[in-house]
Amino acid sequence: MHSTLSVRVARLVPALALSLGLCALTAFAACNTTRVPLGAGNDGISTGRLATVNPLEVVVQRVENQSGVAGVPLDAIRARFHSGLVKARYTPLALEYVDRNARAVEAGYKPGELGEQATLRVVITGWDDSQWRSRSRLVVDAEVYLLDANEPELTKALWGGHVSRTVDLSRQAAVAPTANDLVDRAVAAFVDGVLDSLPPRNPER
Repeated sequence: MHSTLSVRVARLVPALALSLGLCALTAFAACNTTRVPLGAGNDGISTGRLATVNPLEVVVQRVENQSGVAGVPLDAIRARFHSGLVKARYTPLALEYVDRNARAVEAGYKPGELGEQATLRVVITGWDDSQWRSRSRLVVDAEVYLLDANEPELTKALWGGHVSRTVDLSRQAAVAPTANDLVDRAVAAFVDGVLDSLPPRNPER
């Protein structure tokens, strides 16, 4: 009897191992098919001399609205880019300090006048909120550039380009406490999605 039982166990072990292995492979494949890589959807963004310049202090200019749509939350977008740079180990100058001491929105502003090594320029070129009230869906187009303070031409940008991102908060609309909170979530989703493509600063340089 013991001999028969041993034979059955010996036959079951390889089958069980194979079954577990297939389950693990299936789970691994499922994870990899549903996982969205960082920076996905930012095909228009490219990295230039960012690693070489490795800027520390950054001026975040006021966000420009060229979408033709009124009511774009420009200050909230700017503030989110500011906090996002901090998370990426850059040191953006305080927004109040920039607005008080540099003419960041005037034609006379000269990059580098506050001692910064780079300037973040964000221009909203499209703000499609036609489905915002009905489906909590927003499509944002923008030009986002991190410019070298010494060579601020767009052709010599350290990082950036055109971005077009769709924000879908249909699942969050019912639980958002206020309409303003939902807008804040949309801003966060847009900005964080853009900054997912920004390489973190190398703190060792």
